[in-house]
Amino acid sequence: MNLIEFTKHFQSDADCLLYLMDIKWNNGIKCKKCNGTEFWKGKCSNNIRCKKCGYEESPTAGTVFHKIKFPLLKAFHICYRVSVSKKGMSSWGLSRELNLRQMTCWAFKRKIQEAMASSGLNPLEKRVDVDEMAIGGQDEGAQGRSKGDKKLVSIAVEIREDGEVGRAYGRVINDYSSEELEKIFDDHISKENAEVRTDQWSGYSPLQSKWEIEMIKSNKGKKFPELHNVIMNLKSWLRGIHHKCSEKHMQAYLNEFFYRFNRRGFGNTIFHNLVVRMIKTAPFYHKAFTT
Repeated sequence: MNLIEFTKHFQSDADCLLYLMDIKWNNGIKCKKCNGTEFWKGKCSNNIRCKKCGYEESPTAGTVFHKIKFPLLKAFHICYRVSVSKKGMSSWGLSRELNLRQMTCWAFKRKIQEAMASSGLNPLEKRVDVDEMAIGGQDEGAQGRSKGDKKLVSIAVEIREDGEVGRAYGRVINDYSSEELEKIFDDHISKENAEVRTDQWSGYSPLQSKWEIEMIKSNKGKKFPELHNVIMNLKSWLRGIHHKCSEKHMQAYLNEFFYRFNRRGFGNTIFHNLVVRMIKTAPFYHKAFTT
């Protein structure tokens, strides 16, 4: 839905709660305490109370929306902006738009990013190009693939038969060793149905025993134009929208970028898909990603 449709559909917390109820209990209700299937209306109009044991549950219980400290309508606005906007939105932008503290917006957005993490159930197939990238400025005196203060990320991009880019994923790595490079293969690339292309970095050689890998000379990225276009877009997004990102939270920002990237053709359902994911994601709190 576009912004006009969104604001028309969601005008209050009650509208948001009804939407959560429809998704959470669409396939029937079962009590979390006793597995009962018969319920009364709870103390609050949107809650349910088990007839057997009296356990009461709200539409937000057990979800990422559980015990948020600001209006649910504003939480829905954050979900909408982060998912539907082509480049997402920074916590500072959300703070100005919704009149919330910047840290409040950042903390809730971090929860959204966790819900955006790939399930790993749909590995990349056919032709897959893989490369590594460093995020951050050049370290003085550094040469080659030295890490320094930069954040290291491996990228895998699926190239369809028509030459267009399919899905893509990013994975934080600690160094350029084969053990670290193998992580994105394990997480996101099919062993049976993928033909992988990489540059001639020696770290990929040990992986040839498990995956079908063609190692070719990169020629400064010219042999991997689609892959490097994705890398440039990712770097531009981080610099332009967020300006900087710590190594601790880099994977969360990769989750966000590739969640939108892989659904770039499904703008009409991406918000609903995100809310479904957030309902299925167990609640976690601020200290989980600040300590």
